[in-house]
Formats: sequence, C-alpha cells, structure tokens
Amino acid sequence: MSLHTAETQEFVGLLTGHQSAIRCFIISLMPGSSDVQDVLQDTNLVIWEKMASFQLGTDFRAWSFAIAKNVAMDHLRKVKRDRSPVLDKELMGLIADTWHGRKDDVDNTKEIALDRCLGELSKAEATIVQARYRSGSSLESYSADCGRPVGSLRVSLFRIRAKLRECVRKRIGLMGGAS
Repeated sequence: MSLHTAETQEFVGLLTGHQSAIRCFIISLMPGSSDVQDVLQDTNLVIWEKMASFQLGTDFRAWSFAIAKNVAMDHLRKVKRDRSPVLDKELMGLIADTWHGRKDDVDNTKEIALDRCLGELSKAEATIVQARYRSGSSLESYSADCGRPVGSLRVSLFRIRAKLRECVRKRIGLMGGAS
C-alpha cells in the first residue's frame, strides 16, 4: 500500500476501529497478565511499521491479529518470570483460530471481566482450568498426571466455574455493563 493521504486515513480508521478487538484478542492470549497494554502498544507499533505491506480491501482483522499473536508470543518468551499463567504455543494458536471466527461487534465487557477473574485464580485453580480446556486433554488424563481422583477434579472445576461466574457478575456490575 502506498502512503497516499486517503489510503493512510483509511488505514488509521481500520486500526482505530479494531483496537477493542485487538485488545481483547491479546487478553485472551495472555490471561491474567498485567502486560496486555504494553503488548497492545507494541502491536500497534508493528502494525504501523508494516502499514505499507497491507493491501486495502483485504481482511485487516486477520492481518492485525496475526501480528498481535506474534508480538504476544515474543513478549511471553521474554517474560518467563511472569506469575500469571502462560499459555503454550499450541493453545495460543487455538485461541487465535477461535478469534478469527468471531464477529467484530461482540461486546467485550464479559471477556475483560473474565480475564481479570482468571488472573485472580490460584495457581492450582488455573492449572485445573487449563487442563480441562486445553485441546485434546481431559480431566481423566489430568487426573492420571496429577494423581487426584477425577471426581475430586470435577468438584473443584464446578467450584472454580461458580467462582468465575460470580466474579464476572460482580465485575460487570462494577464496569456498568449488563449481565
């Protein structure tokens, strides 16, 4: 894309119009991380630097999400000490694929609230959630790995879900959103 004024204005419109979706996408790749805003800023910088390689009329969302995924993975590699749960590369890919299928007009309030609530889980709770929702994994296989009975894990997962539902409900109330 050449850098003519009208094209630049259209590109800026696309970038600003997708900020909320890009931010939510990054949140889903980095649940509970306090570095989401930094990664968003870095993503915006890379998007701006690569503006000339974007073809107007193509899928800006897919293009920008691919950049955001790469920036988030680079950031997570650099910040191994982060105490928030870090998703593996395969799981990040699955989340990215899920986001590519979502509509642009989805209300982000619940996702933001859920991300914050996931960040409040204990390490043991976060591990159970990841074990349950990781692709190709089951509570039965996690049970065998950790030595806990599968029934005990189901009860824990039930309690964690209830805790997350209540946390999301409260956060949405604080954010002024509808539940």
